[in-house]
Amino acid sequence: MIEYVGRVEDGLPVLDVRAHAWLAGPRTAGIIYTHQLTIALLDDSGAMKDGDAVLTRARALGWVETSNYAGWAAPCPGWEARLLDDHLLVRQPDGALWYDGTLPTTEAWREAAREAGQIYHFTAATGDLGSIGDQIASGDALAVVSTLT
Repeated sequence: MIEYVGRVEDGLPVLDVRAHAWLAGPRTAGIIYTHQLTIALLDDSGAMKDGDAVLTRARALGWVETSNYAGWAAPCPGWEARLLDDHLLVRQPDGALWYDGTLPTTEAWREAAREAGQIYHFTAATGDLGSIGDQIASGDALAVVSTLT
C-alpha cells in the first residue's frame, strides 16, 4: 500500500485505478476497482481532516458499505456506465467521470450487463483484487449500481 498525505489546497494525486470485470452471478455483471494509493488530507494546522479521501468522495456520490445491501441493490440516480468493446466509461451523478479506461470482459459478462441494464461497482480503501474481494464479502467495501446506457 502507498499512502499520500497532503494539505487540501495541494490537490490530489492521480490514482492508478484499474477496473476488473466480475461476473458475480449468471445475471450480475460487476466491476471491482483496485488502486494502491490511500489519500489522507490534513487541514491548515496539520491535523487529519480526512483519512481516506477516495472513499469519502465515493460515499458523497452514493456509494454505501457492502454490508448495507438494501442501500446499493438498485441503480443509484445519476450513475451511468457505457461499454464499447473493451472501453468503459462511467459517469457519476455530477457528470464527472468516475472511470474512463479499459475493461476486458467476456461475452457472458456483456450479456449479463445488457440483459440487466445495470452494472454493480465495488471498491475498497486499497488492495489487490483478492483482498478487495474479501472486503466485499465481509461488508467492508463500498458499492454502487449504475445504469448501463
